[in-house]
Amino acid sequence: MNRWSPQHYLKAGRAAGIPEDVLQNAVSIAAQMHEGCPPIFSLKHLANLTSVPYPFLHRTISRTYQTEAYTVFRLQKANIGHSPDRYRYVCAPSPEMLRTQRWIHKHILASLKPHHSSYAYEKRNGVFEAASLHCQCIWLIKLDLTNFFETILEPRVYKLFRSLGYQPLVAFELTRLCTRIRPRGNPENRLWRGELTENLPYIGSAVGHLPQGAATSPKIANLVMKSLDEKLYEFASLNELTYTRYADDLIFSSTKSFDRALASKHIETINKLLRDEGFWINRAKTKVVTPGARKVVLGLLVDGAEPRLTKDYKKYVSDHLYFLSRLDIDAEAHAKRKRFDSVQGLLNHLSGKIAYGISIEPKWGAERGTKLRQICDRLSLDHILFP
Repeated sequence: MNRWSPQHYLKAGRAAGIPEDVLQNAVSIAAQMHEGCPPIFSLKHLANLTSVPYPFLHRTISRTYQTEAYTVFRLQKANIGHSPDRYRYVCAPSPEMLRTQRWIHKHILASLKPHHSSYAYEKRNGVFEAASLHCQCIWLIKLDLTNFFETILEPRVYKLFRSLGYQPLVAFELTRLCTRIRPRGNPENRLWRGELTENLPYIGSAVGHLPQGAATSPKIANLVMKSLDEKLYEFASLNELTYTRYADDLIFSSTKSFDRALASKHIETINKLLRDEGFWINRAKTKVVTPGARKVVLGLLVDGAEPRLTKDYKKYVSDHLYFLSRLDIDAEAHAKRKRFDSVQGLLNHLSGKIAYGISIEPKWGAERGTKLRQICDRLSLDHILFP
């Protein structure tokens, strides 16, 4: 989309015979927008901008659809601890919904900056950067938020779009296009109509949440968490702790000595800050790592000057390469034994693992990449895509 210009808008509007007061009102609304955010004057305007049919947008916002715009997959959680919720729900948007959300992400959300302590979903090596801040720590406190995306409800998202300068109705419509209601009959469904208590041109009023899998959810989650990140960062600074957040993983570390009693006190204070903002700690995943114990942050060792891959990670990749390179072992049988549909699927999987390894430990990753290419050549299969 080209940069919006009030002069171009006025010129085109006057040529189309639109009343001057309507044009001036639109320009006045546009002047209130956050820098870089395109003005949206109505749902029909949004339909034109996104090239998505107006009836689809209206059905989605009013929630009068017969078939919702997501295909929902239920996936069993790994490392569930003692949590009674053993599944996560991933929502794959329909083509029209995906096009709409990609437009919102690209033109509204992408240029907005989350708090500097947030490292997920940005165009950088967030895992490495976040882990780097905790290198050579003595104490480590690792916390996990329960149902991260589902906890972020419509009012928070609406508040975000209003803060960007969008008028109440447009902010409400953008919010509805980025959220999804819980299954019918869920006791947590509540009624909410934004600031618009009268004359709202939509029927459904059950409050929705960010769906995991939507193109807009990661960025919105980071942005609405900004106020909480500020509070947690302030708490960390006052207590000589280092704080990072990677999506729902909260990490606090210290290079100072203290004891378990103080660590427990820190956790309770953090938990109160979270509850005040409507979030909850997953107690089953709360960990306090003491001096002398192995320190792992986001899957990387942080006991040295720089983050490193774990021995388990390296062994996993090296073992696969070893068996695939053996002439007396059938590669297809090995892939099926490890529950891959094909050798090519296993090679693609290893390629991703090695590409990640290159971003953390370039020498180790490059050596395994060479071995993988040799295996691909021997098996006459496609080379995979890392440097």
